Amino acid sequence: MSMTDNYADHTVELAELIRQLKSYPPDTRISFGGLDFYRVKKRGDKLIQVEFNQSVYRTEKGALVVEDHSE
Repeated sequence: MSMTDNYADHTVELAELIRQLKSYPPDTRISFGGLDFYRVKKRGDKLIQVEFNQSVYRTEKGALVVEDHSE
């Protein structure tokens, strides 16, 4: 399974994200619900990933796991 296929169900088009954010002033702070922003990284021709200092994923049984890599 490619990186693109792996993230297909958990993405939003950049145009939609910009549409929702464009009404806010540039100095507006953004909260990521307790996650610490790390960087934005290109993962494909039309795929970027917003990375955090924590990994968030579901197990095969559907349990949500958060691993903190900031320490």
